Amino acid sequence: MKKSLLGLILLCQAIVLIAQEKEDLNLFKTDSTWYKETMQFPINFAQNIKFEGFEELRFPPGWAKEDSPEFWSYMWAWNLNGIKELTKEELETNIQYYFDGLLGLDDSKTPKTTALFIKKDSKGNNPQYIGKVHTFDTRITNSPMTLHVTVENYYCITKNKAILVFRFSPKEFNNTIWSTLNSVKLVDGACEID
Repeated sequence: MKKSLLGLILLCQAIVLIAQEKEDLNLFKTDSTWYKETMQFPINFAQNIKFEGFEELRFPPGWAKEDSPEFWSYMWAWNLNGIKELTKEELETNIQYYFDGLLGLDDSKTPKTTALFIKKDSKGNNPQYIGKVHTFDTRITNSPMTLHVTVENYYCITKNKAILVFRFSPKEFNNTIWSTLNSVKLVDGACEID
C-alpha cells in the first residue's frame, strides 16, 4: 500500500514538473504585458485535433475588453511533431474543431464554426495562408464573430516538426492591430524547443 501511494505521489510530481517545463518555454518574443498560456496536444476542449506537440498562446493586454482596439486579437503557435505542413483543408478542419470546442459550440442551438483559408504566394520555404473564421463568441459578446487570420508554416527539418504561427483579429488586415500582431516573432532557436 505504501509503495503504491509513493508511486502515485511521484507520478503526480512528474506530471506537474513536465507541465511547468512547458510553461517555461517561450516560442514568442513579447513584452511582459502579454499574457501567455501553454497547452499540450491533445487539447482538452478539442479532442478531435489529433496532433502531438504543444500550443503556445499570447494575448495582448486588451484582448478580452470589448472596447479595446486589441479585442479578440491574439496569436498562437502550434509546435507539431512529425508534420511538415498542413494543407488548406487540414487548417480549416482543425480550426473549426478548435473554436467549436473552445466556445462550446457543440450543441445544436448555436451555429458551428466555419473557416476558409487561401494559400498565399510565399517567398522562401515557409508557406503562408490568409483566411477568415466565422464563429460565435460565447465568452464576451454572445454574438456572431468573424476573425481574420494569417498563418505561417515553418518546417524544422532537424526535428521533423512544424511550427505554425496563427494571428487572429476581428479587425480588417489594414487595421493597426496587425502591426502589433506582426511585430511578435518566434524566438531564435524555436525549432529546438520541444
